[in-house]
This record gives sequence, structure tokens and C-alpha cells, in this order.
Amino acid sequence: MTKRYGRTLAVDGVSLEVREGEFFSLLGPSGCGKTTTLRLVAGFERPDGGEVLLAGERVTHLPPERRPIGMVFQSYALFPNMTVFGNVAFPMRLRRLPEERVRRRALELLEMVHLQGLEGRYPKELSGGQQQRVALARALAREPKVLLLDEPLSALDARIREELRGELKRLQRETGLTALYVTHDQEEALALSDRIAVMREGRVEQVDTPLGVYARPRTPFVARFVGQGTLVPGEAKGGLFHRDRPWPVRVEGEGRGYLLLRPEALRPAPGGFLRGRVALATYLGNLVRLEVEAEGLLLKVDVSPEGAPEVGAQVDLALPEAAPFVKEEG
Repeated sequence: MTKRYGRTLAVDGVSLEVREGEFFSLLGPSGCGKTTTLRLVAGFERPDGGEVLLAGERVTHLPPERRPIGMVFQSYALFPNMTVFGNVAFPMRLRRLPEERVRRRALELLEMVHLQGLEGRYPKELSGGQQQRVALARALAREPKVLLLDEPLSALDARIREELRGELKRLQRETGLTALYVTHDQEEALALSDRIAVMREGRVEQVDTPLGVYARPRTPFVARFVGQGTLVPGEAKGGLFHRDRPWPVRVEGEGRGYLLLRPEALRPAPGGFLRGRVALATYLGNLVRLEVEAEGLLLKVDVSPEGAPEVGAQVDLALPEAAPFVKEEG
């Protein structure tokens, strides 16, 4: 699909296939085209080129209400004058289902999202996390083939966000729904997804499993955007990485590019290949993340809080036996 807004090409030839029952995420920074892509699938926008197919049916010409989708927004988008029960029942009443069936299904959905007993409350009487659960139950009430979620957790505080993340994954697994999820939060995408499309400037940079985008990034952008680490410029030659001299790190490929060193891949070790100075130490609870200046590089290194070197200390770093190598763009 392609989509333009004036001279801006918001979606630039994006072509994706999401499998039935899959949790698929669109991940990228603000302005990369992920929400526009979701809105094209939902029917809130029309593509300038390309087609949208849902379960094999062309739906490009259909308005959102005639597509077999459920939508969950960042802003909850609940009806303030309706109770929790009324919000969840609304899509079923639109379809003129028998009231007894509406009541039974609405209560089932509220139990599914752990809101039983709150059906008589109004949205203003709920916390943000509870409102998002209502929005999720309302989306499921449409009995959609695809659940579309536009950064639904980003307005919540960290503890509630993590709790709802687990609930969302559980619900998707239990219902077997296909989910298309938009987020800028890499941790969220890695935790929830079966596969991820990393987007940049309207294009898809890589489609892969969470492990694939983290451990085998295909472009420098993906390597920088997903996870922490340092990209070391150099050359892959004869199966080893070279930067002024051969490094004892196995890599795949040949030519100019970047060695990706993740914080967990490096470790302090007497006599290690690189010698540097600790410039910063950040306590993160179960680990301390060091920033070590060595040979003109700033390397991030995760160590145990017990015995972590202090700022200003000299450290030797052992390199991993093998690491990802990303070719230069262009």
C-alpha cells in the first residue's frame, strides 16, 4: 500500500501478510507510518495505491463498520454517558442481537477482562487500566476476525502497562484472534509479538520474530532502534571483524558495515581484548549498566551489582566469540 498526505509519502509501498491467529506488531518511531498503516487496514483512510484483504476478501472499498475488525485506541474512546455494561453491549445492540444474548455475552467479556461486578459504573469512575479493559471487551464484542490496537497501553503508568500487557497476550491466545498492534515501545513489541515489522519513514525495514530483529538485525536502523548496544564501524573479512586490526569476533558476510555489541555480550575480564575507562554506571536493580570508553568507542556493558567497577575505574573487556554484523546502507 501507499498513502500520501500532500507531498508527504506516509506509507511507501508497504506489503505485509499477517497469519491467522498471529500477534503481529508494527514497531517504529513517531512518524514512521505505522499508525497510518493500521488506519488503512481499519478503513479510516483509503490507500492511494494497493489493496487491503481480510481473510482473503478485498475490503479496500468498505467503511470501517463493514470490515470484520475490532479497534482499540490509545485514548479508550468510551461513551461517557454509558455504563461499562452499555459500552460493551453497544456493538451487539447495533447488530440487533437478542437482549438476553447481549447480556450474557457482555457479562462473559467483562469476566474475561477481569471487570466482573463493575458493569454498572461509568467510565469516569474507572482507572485508566480499567477503561482500557472496557475498550478491549467492547472491541471483542464485535466478534472480529482481526483485532487492531493503536498504542493501547502508552497512556498507562508502568506497573499497569506491564500487567495489561500480560492480560492482552493471554486474551489473544485464548480467543485465537489475529492481532495487529502498533507501538513505539520496543520492549512491548518484543514481549507480545509472534512477528514484528520494524518501520522507518513509511517503509518496512525488517519483518521477523522478536529474536530475529534483536539478534539478527538486517539494517543499521533496526540494530539501533531495537535493544541497547553499540555499532562499531569496520569490515567483515575472512569470517572475522576488522577495525584497524582483526578482532577475535566471528561474523557473517563480507565488506564494510557495523559490528553490533549488545551490553550482555561484553564482560569485564582481566587481559580482555579491549581496555577502557568506566565513564558512567547506572543501577537498574538486577544489574548495573556501565558505559566504558575504549578505543574511541562508548560501549555499554551489563554487570552484576555485586562488585561492579566504579566510575573512573580501568577495565579490560572480553568480546563475544560471535556477534551480528550489519552491512552499510546503500
